[in-house]
Amino acid sequence: MLNTIKKVKKSWSIMLGLSIYILLVSSAHATWIPLTDSYSISSMPIGGLEVDELLFSDFEVTGLAYGGVLEPTADSILIQGGQDNETGKPGIRFLLLWDAGSNQLINAAINFKVSAAYEHCCIKDATLMLKAADITGTGLVGATENIYDADFLGNSLASLATSYQTDDFGSFLTDGSDLSINGVPTPTKEIWVRTGITIQGGTNGSANLYEVSMLYGHIPEPATVLLLFFGSFSLLRIRRR
Repeated sequence: MLNTIKKVKKSWSIMLGLSIYILLVSSAHATWIPLTDSYSISSMPIGGLEVDELLFSDFEVTGLAYGGVLEPTADSILIQGGQDNETGKPGIRFLLLWDAGSNQLINAAINFKVSAAYEHCCIKDATLMLKAADITGTGLVGATENIYDADFLGNSLASLATSYQTDDFGSFLTDGSDLSINGVPTPTKEIWVRTGITIQGGTNGSANLYEVSMLYGHIPEPATVLLLFFGSFSLLRIRRR
């Protein structure tokens, strides 16, 4: 009974902290335009989260922690759909409240599927960003994103990596790539994403991470582009008569 009460108190502390952070980060990052409410991954809408013309679904979370910090779970990670107003690309952000001191480590794997919500749409590129991260001493924050065209034994479409540590001056906070197979651009209607997020204090430091964002550019599929082209061409011919 006592252990249950302690777990409930920890869960409430996490959710309260994340709620306060959402209010702060919404005003701090003016480039993010929220398009959905924020949900814990475990309480997302049935069927997934629709953002612009993309659908995010099939989330799986596994986590581990060392040194006395809480293990990340689907209950403690918040997700929100939105859009970057500089690029216009839609995506999601994971809202976290992770702090690691010396000899502490937090690691999470978050896997999910992204689908074009409409027939005319294809996903063409991906961008991974670390936001609201801080480190001291030997602290390290890192995130990776590996994208495939199938859930199992799929072709690799992109491999992204970001990190933040002492003396790198924030040079690796963003990574992006077109989706491609053997260097050939490969826009596709569905992708499977495997994400790894790690923070650790090392032997003598600290690390904090509060947000990881993922954006996905999309375009009309080639058949739709051809239809639009021929439609426009036909209209021009009609006007000239």
